[in-house]
Amino acid sequence: MQFIIRRMSLYAPAIASLLTSACLVRAQSPPDVPYPDAFRSWQHVKSIVIGPQHRTFATRGGIHHYYANNLAVEGYRTGTFANGSVIVDEGVITKAGEGPAEGITLEGDRRALDVMIKNDRLYQDTGGWGFEHFEGTTTTPTLTASARATCLECHSKASRDHVFSAIRE
Repeated sequence: MQFIIRRMSLYAPAIASLLTSACLVRAQSPPDVPYPDAFRSWQHVKSIVIGPQHRTFATRGGIHHYYANNLAVEGYRTGTFANGSVIVDEGVITKAGEGPAEGITLEGDRRALDVMIKNDRLYQDTGGWGFEHFEGTTTTPTLTASARATCLECHSKASRDHVFSAIRE
């Protein structure tokens, strides 16, 4: 028993050092943006269609519905988004209607869900906004730090607090 205790005392400083390093690395990384449960009950902001002529059609083509929680709706109205504002872009693939629906463009499967959440403290390095992408119908976040930087690069060009969309009146 004493042998085991002596052995453990040799490893304890190394284990403590590794745990401290892991905590510091995690503390420096912003938290993942959570999947926005029940976002379809929020206010619908607008819808757009990305057609085959658009440069992003291969990855974003289809219908996009934008939703905003109450704080984000107020931000759309005032131009200033408070911490806790959440904006969702739900992209769905389109499909041609058949039979009696021929000539109608219908919604198909979800392509992806993109989410922005405002929190000046947690997302200081990305303009106060957390960005996330959920592929298909999954609730697992997929953006890397590099991809978040790409989101920020584009959204920093928006004229209103990193938000391009405007509420449909």
